[in-house]
Amino acid sequence: MRQLVWLYLLYTCAFFNVLSNENVLSDKVHQLTEWSLKKSLIRLNSERFKHFVQTAPKNYSMIIMLTALSPPRQCGVCKHAHDEFQVVAQSYRFSNAFSNKLFFAMVDFDEGAEVFQHLKLNSAPVFMHFPPKSKPKKGDQMDLNRRGFSADQLVKWVKDRTEIQIQIYRPPDYTGFLIFGFAVTMIGALLYLKRDNLSFLYNNLVWGVFIIGVVCYFISGQTWNLINSPPFMNARKDATELFANDSQMQYVAETYIVFLLYFGVCVGMILLNEAPKIRSKRGKRRSIMAIVGIIIVISLFSFILSVFRSKYQGYPYSFLLK
Repeated sequence: MRQLVWLYLLYTCAFFNVLSNENVLSDKVHQLTEWSLKKSLIRLNSERFKHFVQTAPKNYSMIIMLTALSPPRQCGVCKHAHDEFQVVAQSYRFSNAFSNKLFFAMVDFDEGAEVFQHLKLNSAPVFMHFPPKSKPKKGDQMDLNRRGFSADQLVKWVKDRTEIQIQIYRPPDYTGFLIFGFAVTMIGALLYLKRDNLSFLYNNLVWGVFIIGVVCYFISGQTWNLINSPPFMNARKDATELFANDSQMQYVAETYIVFLLYFGVCVGMILLNEAPKIRSKRGKRRSIMAIVGIIIVISLFSFILSVFRSKYQGYPYSFLLK
């Protein structure tokens, strides 16, 4: 008889424990869904992270960005990564794939330092996937060095981890079209004005400078910009940052400056190469061209090394400028 009583009590406790867990899970899913409907990107602090992410029961996945957005943290890349993550969360919120099986959230260092300590993170931003019933594995932390953090790459990574396909929705950007149209118009206008004398099209020097310009354009980081869509610059309240203080990040303005530096060094080398070919009675023009070329090469090359030293900590080489 005692055994039956104990079995009954054990069954009753288990039954109420299951009911309790179901109620807790229902409350958690309801709260997360309500927050997602109000704002596509849920903001978590240490307490919320522990309750909604670490503590069972849980039948949903969470994609979380761990970041440091406050200006004193001086994380220039965090703002852009947040914007891209916001695009993904917003696209998911208004897509047919939206459900209570996946939620997007973020933890800022100033609001959840304990989370960073628990996950043993000493840098930001970091994107992590927290599965429904298991701990994060190696692939559940996005490899930013290999993938970058553009919205398109984030969507691919989310698909790999959760099997949920998200279609990215962005507002139309006509900047590239306008720049292309302006360039075509200027070239057309130049050809029209020079229609009676197109001999410059057969000038080796003109085509040489053009090809060098194209090469400098691509080696200055423009392809990386097309893949990762970085911001033009980091405009903060106290200052405007043109160069990212991270070897894994760059701004569009930074790549334009580097392009001009590369191109300027090439122009200086061209001046040095062409100076001996200049015919002059006293040789003054030849000397001036050579001096100008030397000044351009030395000054711009020094600045290039200075940029490398600022981005790559421990870069050993410098010349004139530190």
